[in-house]
Amino acid sequence: MKNTFIIFISLNFFMISCNSTDLQKEFSCKNRINYNLSNVEDVRNFFSINLPEIWKINLYYDNGLSSIYAADTTVDLTKTILLDVSYIHSTMSFDNNFKKKLINDYENMNLNEIKKKNIKHLDRDAYFSLAHGKKGKFNYHVLNIFTIVNTNNTLHTKTEIYGDSLVTERLCKSINLIESIKFK
Repeated sequence: MKNTFIIFISLNFFMISCNSTDLQKEFSCKNRINYNLSNVEDVRNFFSINLPEIWKINLYYDNGLSSIYAADTTVDLTKTILLDVSYIHSTMSFDNNFKKKLINDYENMNLNEIKKKNIKHLDRDAYFSLAHGKKGKFNYHVLNIFTIVNTNNTLHTKTEIYGDSLVTERLCKSINLIESIKFK
């Protein structure tokens, strides 16, 4: 009986590890979210994401994009996650020009890119970039994920982390939420 339990636990751990996404593997994240989640759809019905019920959520759209902005406003800025998911009516290629523009944008904000990679995200080609620096008086991390939705559209997901407290844990919480995105 004891051996059966150990085998069961080992198989569950193995299956969870195998089901980790590229992003979760890159940041050594676990697949667990301990929130009461609610499914939130963008205004134009292009995508949805599961977000904590207590988070403040703002929806925005115009001719070029449809966005969901979200954050836990019940905690200090240095303890929360700022999340921006935008469905953009434009396609991208992750070529050298794209990467140079991203680096230039970071340099203009006094940020340094510390991690980047082409990955699969939501079963599509994607590119992520993590940068670090100062924003105002706080240390600042920003994770940008660009996902090719189709030949005409791109998903840009941005996570902002202020301060030094639990940066990896907050990035992982954000990544786990991001992995819940569904396209319509």
